Amino acid sequence: MTVVELRDVTREHGEVRALNGVSLEVSRGELVAVMGPSGSGKSTLLNLAGGLDRPTSGSVTIEGRDLATVKDLAALRRGGVGYVFQDLNLIPSLTAAENVMLPRELDGVRARQAREEAESVLREVGADDVAGRFPGDLSGGQRQRVAIARALVGERRLLLADEPTGALDTATGDEILRLLRERCDAGVAVLLVTHEPRYAAWADRVVYLRDGEIADSTAVRLESAR
Repeated sequence: MTVVELRDVTREHGEVRALNGVSLEVSRGELVAVMGPSGSGKSTLLNLAGGLDRPTSGSVTIEGRDLATVKDLAALRRGGVGYVFQDLNLIPSLTAAENVMLPRELDGVRARQAREEAESVLREVGADDVAGRFPGDLSGGQRQRVAIARALVGERRLLLADEPTGALDTATGDEILRLLRERCDAGVAVLLVTHEPRYAAWADRVVYLRDGEIADSTAVRLESAR
């Protein structure tokens, strides 16, 4: 089953064409890594896939729903899409646990259950010891883990990750990719932007972007990396 599909998508910012006629599908249980040089359109593709941006032309669908027709995109994202932003976007006035709880509470989950879910996923990413601390008091790696926990919490059907291992050491990065892989093997669709071939090796497929276009798409089955 296709979870997210971009069909002939173009995105222009003024005279700059960030994406040019890109078509891509990610299915349930599939991890797709997106690679390419800076400025190739990787983050733009991720923003479009999550409904954070609108295409200039073409269409984006999540589970068959054309995002152009969805009135409450925020609700759609809270309910089924997890996003690890490159700049993390943690709320400074909330503790780590409260940042992770927030999308669940906004989606109507009671505070006690939301906190239990948040604490569970913080343990998964190795950040349970910072649950009561504020983002400004955390290291870059700790903030990264909290942002990943926020993306993983709840019943996600699509995970979008923009360089999720950027502030992490190699061993921790491997742990995070293992978590993403486990979520994927449980049926979640994962779209991962990375510069690191070692992390792309966890994917089922690697898509290479160049100048806003898909230059290549390669199936990957490197079990030894897992």
